[in-house]
Amino acid sequence: MKTIQILLVDDHTIFRAGVRVLLEMQPDFKVVGEAEDGAKALTLVRQLQPDVVLMDIAMPGVDGLSAARQIKELTPSTKIILLTQHENKEYIQPALKIGAEGYVLKRAAADELVMAIRAVYKGKSFLDSDVTSTILADYSQDGKTSAATDYQQLSEREREILVMLARGYSNREIAEFLKISPKTVDFHRARIMNKLGIKGRVALAKYALRHGLVE
Repeated sequence: MKTIQILLVDDHTIFRAGVRVLLEMQPDFKVVGEAEDGAKALTLVRQLQPDVVLMDIAMPGVDGLSAARQIKELTPSTKIILLTQHENKEYIQPALKIGAEGYVLKRAAADELVMAIRAVYKGKSFLDSDVTSTILADYSQDGKTSAATDYQQLSEREREILVMLARGYSNREIAEFLKISPKTVDFHRARIMNKLGIKGRVALAKYALRHGLVE
């Protein structure tokens, strides 16, 4: 069993201790380091090369969003989950734009956090259910329907692949299911993103959620 290496970043020592105990109860998790702010997190990412960074947003000095942006520039393969109390769009939207793979609220159940870590490690995205509701509510209030028109431009195969990508399936899994090559999946994914004007798996998941393509 591959052990998932996790870096825990939060400015509250007691909170970090509690989360560490929770995570290390899982046989496939290992907390390889802790940091109390974004600056130290960047240093430890360079040293430890963790698989997943579990990080708060509001911290002194370098905050979580700034640190996440720099981590993605430094090591794009490192998965980032923002674990925070902030559930308003002013924090959620920048986090998704940066490329964070997960966004979980601190009030979430323990098993939801465990699920999030395993999901992002496997290349999937994970949004807290309340965060998803905020995104959908924001879209409804916005009242924009141009994206629906964009969706009509997709071919039947492209729509099929969009849904599978949004559900977190890898290119290889999609290729095996549809009996096509991974390169063909890459081709279709590029066309989907071009037609919809979006980039990245998180953006695809967000789009699919908005349009009721996935639950």
